Amino acid sequence: MISGVYWDQGAGQVNQDSVALQQVMTSRGRVMMAVVSDGIGGLKEGEVASGYITERLIENFYEKMVPLTAKGKGKEAIKKSVLRCLYDINENLKSYGKGKDVLLGATISLLFVWGRRYMIMHLGDSRIYRYHSGKFHKGGIRQLTRDHSDGGCRLSKCMGSFPFQSPDAAFGRVFKKSGFLLCTDGFYRKMSNEIFKVLAPGDIESEEQIYIRLREIGAEMLKRGEKDNLSAVYAVIG
Repeated sequence: MISGVYWDQGAGQVNQDSVALQQVMTSRGRVMMAVVSDGIGGLKEGEVASGYITERLIENFYEKMVPLTAKGKGKEAIKKSVLRCLYDINENLKSYGKGKDVLLGATISLLFVWGRRYMIMHLGDSRIYRYHSGKFHKGGIRQLTRDHSDGGCRLSKCMGSFPFQSPDAAFGRVFKKSGFLLCTDGFYRKMSNEIFKVLAPGDIESEEQIYIRLREIGAEMLKRGEKDNLSAVYAVIG
């Protein structure tokens, strides 16, 4: 497994995106968690919301998810640990917002990989894509998440100082030569299929290559007029 992170403020005065990438080797093999969270620009303190979400999910990764995986617990136990964490995060953001008399919120897209299995959790309009290039499947790019939005700037689901909304959750198998891209809307909004192809997992051999290609995509998005923050995490699993 090789991976990389891209995080750019873009034309914004504040970077309201937060990202996390954590890997641990256990007695049952390597486990990995990637997260992207995008603070809602129309509300205050989006960087506080996204930063708090990623910090708490990193804590939960080490305190709950890794031990559950090491003990051989199933996918439902792992899912419940993340759901409990997200509920607690949302309650704390509600309390924070009430105390400061502000509304704040952020998207959340999480990928957890252990062995040859993966789980995703998702709220908002950040995205998770899967790339295939092996000989036992059709190949290509597939969006694993659906956008919780009205097609414009208004989100129908997110984390924040609002009543808790259950995230979309899904499980799947990880095939050889697979790639997973997590990114905020600033990274994908002006992207074309041709640009997507530079992340084909069969063409990537190092973490330096991943970073260079993510950085090149980001630069191209800015050239095309993207004004938002741009963030992405990409992992290739051999």
